[in-house]
Amino acid sequence: VLHSKDPFQSISTHKSSSAPPITSLLPQNLWPRRRKTSDSDPMSKFINELHGDLEMVYVGQLCLSWEILHWQYEKAIGIWESDPYCMRRYNEVAGEFQQFQVLIQRFIENEPFEGPRVRNYIKNRCVLRNLLQVPVIREDSLKDKRKGRRKGRDEDDNAITADMLVEIMEEAIRIFWRFLRADKDANIVIRKMRKGAQVEPTEPDELQLLATLQTSLQKKDKKLREIVRSGNCILRKLKKNEEENSDQVLYFFSQVDLKLVARVLNMSNVTRDQLLWCHSKLSKINFVNRKINVEPSFLLFPC
Repeated sequence: VLHSKDPFQSISTHKSSSAPPITSLLPQNLWPRRRKTSDSDPMSKFINELHGDLEMVYVGQLCLSWEILHWQYEKAIGIWESDPYCMRRYNEVAGEFQQFQVLIQRFIENEPFEGPRVRNYIKNRCVLRNLLQVPVIREDSLKDKRKGRRKGRDEDDNAITADMLVEIMEEAIRIFWRFLRADKDANIVIRKMRKGAQVEPTEPDELQLLATLQTSLQKKDKKLREIVRSGNCILRKLKKNEEENSDQVLYFFSQVDLKLVARVLNMSNVTRDQLLWCHSKLSKINFVNRKINVEPSFLLFPC
């Protein structure tokens, strides 16, 4: 399904003798959050399952992109610190990160006219293969360096060095944050009942874990907001040897992690492994005397 330009359009071409055309069902039934559907209707059940699968693809990519982006950012900081004279060049990967930013920015700008987030993401992802695909940091190849030398000093003056790469990555992280905040299902709220077509976990221990995670998420989000005061910590330009900067980065990254946990908990169907992933994420963020402590981790989202 994902290999077609628009998987939803391909579904809508099929018809059932016992049901109206799928094109008439899609606006109401493809997105179960809008309206409950009957599980006794095979087509409605299929559409609900499809939505759940595609939502998991989207959320999985969202979580993976953040883990890779965070990891690459730490790598860029390490490169910057180990290259004080900025001798290395990163023109090629800098261009890729700028494309990463442009694709996300366009998505955000067009989203008000494109419908629900998951459907919009899947449609765009089928056409724009690099959407949310984080580039891998690497130094320019010898061929690229020779090409730059042949073009002379002007080209060398415009070269992307390690410190400039860090700034480009910080902008990429800020745009990713705007993308995540624009997802209405990433809001941190506690509901007595899961809304719409969200499926409750069937096992009692999973229900208890879900409730515990929701409570923990809200408490940690509140604590973080109290520390940040403004409730919106912004990743600012880094400067070397600034102790305060380290805390600000942790505050910002923790906000992203909490938003991602909220997005997972708000999925239409969340599995035990995904609940445990949320538990691991939250357990890494702790507060002691109004100071934040975050354990380093790289947690792949279980799909």
